[in-house]
Amino acid sequence: MKNFQREELKSGITLITEKKSYFNSVSIGLWVKTGSAYEPANLNGISHFIEHLLFKGTKTRTYKDINKEIDLMGGALNAFTGTELTCLYTRVLSENYDNAINLLIDLMFNSLFPPDEVKKEKDVILQEISGVQDDPFDYSMELFHKNFYGNSSLAYPILGTFETVGDFDRGKILDYFYLHYAPQNVVISVAGNFDHEKIARSIDNYMDKVSGSFAKMVSPEKPDTNKNYGEFFQEKELEQAHFIIGLDGIKKTDKDYYTLEVLNTLLGGSVSSRLFQEVRENKGLAYSIYSNAAFHKFDGYVYIYAGVSPKKFELSKKLIFNIIDSLVQDNIGDEEILNAKRHISDSFLLGMESTSYIMNNNAINEIYNNGYISKAQILKKIDSVDSQAIKRISKQLFSAKANRNISVLGRVG
Repeated sequence: MKNFQREELKSGITLITEKKSYFNSVSIGLWVKTGSAYEPANLNGISHFIEHLLFKGTKTRTYKDINKEIDLMGGALNAFTGTELTCLYTRVLSENYDNAINLLIDLMFNSLFPPDEVKKEKDVILQEISGVQDDPFDYSMELFHKNFYGNSSLAYPILGTFETVGDFDRGKILDYFYLHYAPQNVVISVAGNFDHEKIARSIDNYMDKVSGSFAKMVSPEKPDTNKNYGEFFQEKELEQAHFIIGLDGIKKTDKDYYTLEVLNTLLGGSVSSRLFQEVRENKGLAYSIYSNAAFHKFDGYVYIYAGVSPKKFELSKKLIFNIIDSLVQDNIGDEEILNAKRHISDSFLLGMESTSYIMNNNAINEIYNNGYISKAQILKKIDSVDSQAIKRISKQLFSAKANRNISVLGRVG
């Protein structure tokens, strides 16, 4: 922890840094604690829309200047919007980190949201929404969330809908921006070779020049976490039946976070997992088959995705359910658990070879766990998972057969 520092800056921004002098690069992420889960229904997609517009020009930079500047630094600049978070991030050589900080601050807090760019980007995003229905996986995931969470904002598509995005104008965008993107709602995470004090003072100096009527932050309303169970079908002319099985899960801060990570890994999170070995390798029913554990601030779930021949849907579904049930009913061998833990810990250690991974990891821990979790602590948490913990969480989440959602895109039978 000696290389990690956390500071509340005078602007309200939380700065977290981890210095790694052996790197020649610095990764910087500007994280905003907002996303589609905190949007009202009539503004669904506005967080993603704002993310797009942040690259369209500021008070001192045109969009061409932005692109040229990051190119001259030899770096990469990008952004994403999620269910609960929005992030602007970059990776540059250490000698360029101050310029990169200036650029990120400028994009987030000095963007102009030009009216012509609002109109242009609306058309771009509407095409992006159209593209979802052309991608079986993306479309099946969107349908799954809608079926699983119903009217909850956790079901909202991050891109928004044709109706909501089509109704956005510059006034609505500015109102939402100044309400949700205040400095007090921002975490800046930095990892690599840099000087913490220089970064902190640079951010203070750049923020002194920011002008904007940001609202006083209020805690976001908790999304409805009630789930729908049963089978849902959406017919579409496709060669495969794409289906997702949704199961109960846990929130990000749950004490069993790493237990579920291990359970998911041996269920379908690796090529040696039960789902991959049985459904693909042994039976040849699917090319793509895996599971994932999704963790949110207030809720979580486990899902299994598979793409199969329509005629093999029922057989595949039955086999997958048998595998889920076996985790509840049968003892799980120590070697299988050990292999899953090693997969997670070794993947984590490989990730720590990257400044981008460290930056992301620290930001997530700050936002969800309110603090730093060291590499040694994480490895200890993974190693502490045993067969009793796996059996307990399996029964807790998977034993109620009525608590399963099956969303199918395509044709079956």
